[in-house]
Amino acid sequence: MNIDDIQAFLAVVSNQSLTKAAEILHLSQSSVSHRLKNLEQELDLVLIERGKGLKTISLTPAGEDFIPVAEKWIQLLLETQSLKAHTRLSLAIGAVDSVNTHVLPNIYQQIIQQHPAMRLHIYTQNSTDLYTLIEQRTIDIAFVLHERIIKNIELAPFFAEPMVVVRLALPEHLGAPNIDPEQLNPRDELYHEWFPAYQIWHNKWWDPFQSSHIQVSNGPMVLPLLRTPKQWAIVPLSIAQSTAAANTYTIQRLSDPPPDRICYKLTHKFAKSRTREAITIFDAFAAEIFKEADYLIKYT
Repeated sequence: MNIDDIQAFLAVVSNQSLTKAAEILHLSQSSVSHRLKNLEQELDLVLIERGKGLKTISLTPAGEDFIPVAEKWIQLLLETQSLKAHTRLSLAIGAVDSVNTHVLPNIYQQIIQQHPAMRLHIYTQNSTDLYTLIEQRTIDIAFVLHERIIKNIELAPFFAEPMVVVRLALPEHLGAPNIDPEQLNPRDELYHEWFPAYQIWHNKWWDPFQSSHIQVSNGPMVLPLLRTPKQWAIVPLSIAQSTAAANTYTIQRLSDPPPDRICYKLTHKFAKSRTREAITIFDAFAAEIFKEADYLIKYT
């Protein structure tokens, strides 16, 4: 049976009119009549009473009996099409904002170019929510900044990167590629608490009870706020590298740097075979990207 013919039949039944069914299906009334006739010929049954002067359609007993059959047929066809769609590779990826914006896009682009049939679903969430999404199997792979041990979740370090100072690209800053924390005035800092070990290091150098003038909850937001010569921020090198090309900011290394920021990869311990296949493809492209981005320390 042809799905178009069955849809025409169900449209006529639900609207009790050939004219209204034609409007909904964006067809002419004669096209709808032709599809009904095709269906009746295939079934060798008369489904609709035909007569002059009838303003609404009238089903024959066979037509009434065929309604649930037609509905089941449409449902089975949709389920079959859905099954076909699920055989395609797909990957639902979640990451914290800074990683999704400054590290992963090159990997996404490689997958799009070399595996165009593979569907990507990309989510940006905080680390806590990403653990939950992995546990619920809403996403297949996630990249977080906090290490937690949770049943059914595989966790492994994905990459590490140094933390650096970012300032406006002014002559006095360009001539100083390295800087000592003592040279940085905390009142001029644009501060974000990147991870617990960073906070401990930060408290060693600056009084935690004398808060910075500006604090942001979203780390990458510090860059648009860097507007004056004295202002500074400490950010992961991936963020600093993505902005340095614009010649607006400059990067300074710290003589006593904080611990490297570690990004962890999460997957479900009982992922489906097709999901694991997609993750393998992702990991292969990630390895190539890490070769190019020498500022990222790849974990094996």
